[in-house]
Amino acid sequence: MEYDIFFSYAFADRDAALPVIQALRARKLRVFSFETEIQEGESIQRRIVEDLGRARMMVAWYSATYPTSRACQWELTSALIAARHESPDGQMVERRILALNPEEDVGHLQPADILVKRFVNARGVRADELAGRVADRLAGLTGNFGRIKAFSGTHWHGGNPRAGSNRFVGRFPDMWRIDSHLSKNRIALIAGASPSLIQVQGMGGIGKTLLAEEYARRFGAAYPGGIFWLNAVKGQDLGAQRQGIAGNLGIAVAGLGPHEVEGALKIKLADLDSYLWIVDDLPPDAGMADLNAWRAPTDNGATLVTTRGTGLDGAGFVHRLGLLSGTEAHELLTSRRSARSDDERAAAREILALLGNHALAVDVAGAAVAMLGYAAFRDRLRDPAKDATELAAELAGDLPTGHARQIAATLLDSIDRLDAAGLRFLHLAALLAPAPIPLSLAADVFARQPGGDDGLAEAARAVKAAAREALAEHIPGGEEDAGDAVSVHVLVSRTLRFHRGDPPPAMRDAAVAALNESMEEAGDIRNHAALLPLVPHARALTGDLPDVPTATLLSWLGRLNNERGAYADAEADYRRTVEARKRLLGAEHPDTLTSMNNLAETLRAQGDHGGARTFQEQVLALRRRVQGDEHPHTLTSMNNLAVTLDAQGDHGGARALHEQELAICRRVQGDEHPDTLASMNNLALTLQAQGDHGGARALHEQELALSRRVLGEEHPDTLASMNNLATTLRVQGDHGGARALQEQVLALCRRVLGDEHPNTLTSMNNLAHTLWAQGDHGGARALEEQVLALRRRVLGDEHPDTLLSMNNLAETLRTQGEADRAMALVAEALPIALRKYGPEPEVSQCLIARAKHLGLPIPPLP
Repeated sequence: MEYDIFFSYAFADRDAALPVIQALRARKLRVFSFETEIQEGESIQRRIVEDLGRARMMVAWYSATYPTSRACQWELTSALIAARHESPDGQMVERRILALNPEEDVGHLQPADILVKRFVNARGVRADELAGRVADRLAGLTGNFGRIKAFSGTHWHGGNPRAGSNRFVGRFPDMWRIDSHLSKNRIALIAGASPSLIQVQGMGGIGKTLLAEEYARRFGAAYPGGIFWLNAVKGQDLGAQRQGIAGNLGIAVAGLGPHEVEGALKIKLADLDSYLWIVDDLPPDAGMADLNAWRAPTDNGATLVTTRGTGLDGAGFVHRLGLLSGTEAHELLTSRRSARSDDERAAAREILALLGNHALAVDVAGAAVAMLGYAAFRDRLRDPAKDATELAAELAGDLPTGHARQIAATLLDSIDRLDAAGLRFLHLAALLAPAPIPLSLAADVFARQPGGDDGLAEAARAVKAAAREALAEHIPGGEEDAGDAVSVHVLVSRTLRFHRGDPPPAMRDAAVAALNESMEEAGDIRNHAALLPLVPHARALTGDLPDVPTATLLSWLGRLNNERGAYADAEADYRRTVEARKRLLGAEHPDTLTSMNNLAETLRAQGDHGGARTFQEQVLALRRRVQGDEHPHTLTSMNNLAVTLDAQGDHGGARALHEQELAICRRVQGDEHPDTLASMNNLALTLQAQGDHGGARALHEQELALSRRVLGEEHPDTLASMNNLATTLRVQGDHGGARALQEQVLALCRRVLGDEHPNTLTSMNNLAHTLWAQGDHGGARALEEQVLALRRRVLGDEHPDTLLSMNNLAETLRTQGEADRAMALVAEALPIALRKYGPEPEVSQCLIARAKHLGLPIPPLP
């Protein structure tokens, strides 16, 4: 039977595709569709040969699921190859193949160079309308796909005929990209251009061989001359493989020497139609002469090389094979035993993270999971004493490629070829996190090693050696990046640790020292963009805290988190630092006291004023006794305790401490020292809280002028000073002056600190107050709603700033006639404030007053 349309769709999309098929049939079009799920190869082959070949057009319901269906991909590939045979210039491909895309984007459409230009947007479009568009494309199209060559009929020569793997997953973009380049070269050959060559490069076990096999099987019909497979791994004889192929082609090779066999083979190959010449596992140290010896002997042969090496990047088209996607890796891991419960699915995700979505590792892990279960194998992977992947390899059985199952053996083959510098770099990577390593960090660590005169040059040489073996990948830095980086797969680091021992202790010491030096810039948020790439590596090194430098590094992580407003993370870092420094240095050591002070500041930032005060009073008493009343650290403790007293409503106690501390700061550190400026600012805030607005304004103006000159216009402390002065101006009735200053501060905060930093949110909140005071209630409300949403997400529902935002928005809503919503906000916030902070702090007092104003009952006081 002849068909107008062969309709291809994944079985999971059946309900979406069938209405379109029915609408096409309603137009009297002959439509073939297979409405049951098939996966077995022979059935797919029969469906393609018997039905696709008799159709004028192929229509694919190309959802995100479509490329995951093996049958659909076979159908699309066969249609593409047949259309190319009909018209090598690609015109018939565009006419005979049509994709209906029901998704929002086009990233899943492969081959992208064809489908992205020709697809029909099917998202939200009625079935009858889609049928009309398909019918329009079909008009005037004559003939059909013609004879479809069965993919199982491809002639294989050399090695073993490949049966393929039922565990092959994904890689569709890779195959289409490879074929796109090879097909362009096939067309170019007609015009006498040079023969095609593609290198598939990647680390050991990543799936290069299986990709080459699957490509050959799927696109074999494009190579009527056959598939020729050669194994180029060291120890394999090219001459013997040529002789075997020659004999397979019917050439009488008895009595012929190697050169005669080569000549006879060239003559025979030149008479064939186009063919695919696959060279598997070309050694990483192969040169151009080696590549030329192994590649296809004649111009009508396309050469596909798999190799771990990157030293021949200038030859042909290079396709670097990456890791499996998360979806692909999960499919492969669960192919033998599905993950049925939430616990099993969580364990599966952790297994994939520990294996880094590496194809071979995930494949053998699937065998281990089938035998041991997800949790048991995950726990083995966590074990630092044994390499669980070795057990997985034992349970896996033979692999489809016939290659080694042992991941360690696969990777050690490359690792053992490295020079001393390359090995040193991998040891560094094993110490650090499985995240890109800034080249500057590697250079700094190398420079701290004995004889490390030029750390950058040595690091560059080491990275080049590791990259040549596909054990590392150089990532060039962009204009906005901190610089070049290097990626090393987690399995490389695991293999090195388990099979080549731990890195030398001196390297760990050098890495901690290098990171400590860099992280000293964490106090200024403007440096954070450059520091963030270092954070994963600092985290990896501070998993345990065996010495003082490592504890110092953790303290810097806490400082970075505190400055960017991640207070919960900062608290966790500082608590661990306090315990480590007590253990390593003693409870009264100045560094231990600094850690306690930092922890208290973070607690106060989170609204835990009682917890902050307890630590601050302890620290102040110890510093007075150990370091003296005039030591800068003692003054810092006085200032911090005073701020906490202010937050608790004890303005008199806060003022007394601030005045005492400011007098000492001016005498000991000078009027322009940053600590003196901070004291002036904090005293001004206390004066304002006591109602002395004139005194507060004079002090704020004096301090802001000094901050601008000493720290600069964009320093976070200067921004805080501007904010505080603006608040004082508003309280004094100078709304225009306050608004101008607040708008300037908000713009600077957004650029310097980011849109979600707590200080930025405070600036937005303050500007909303001023807008309200000016009568711009709509502008105030818009800002208040935005601030509340951000504070809920960034600070949490129980933070005092979040509760104050709820209070402020409630008042705005009340005045705009939305009393019900205002009451709901206050009813939510007031019990939290009373339970967590008691009735005295400002946030509780504001909410109590708002509840009374709205006629809400006041909850019992705790």
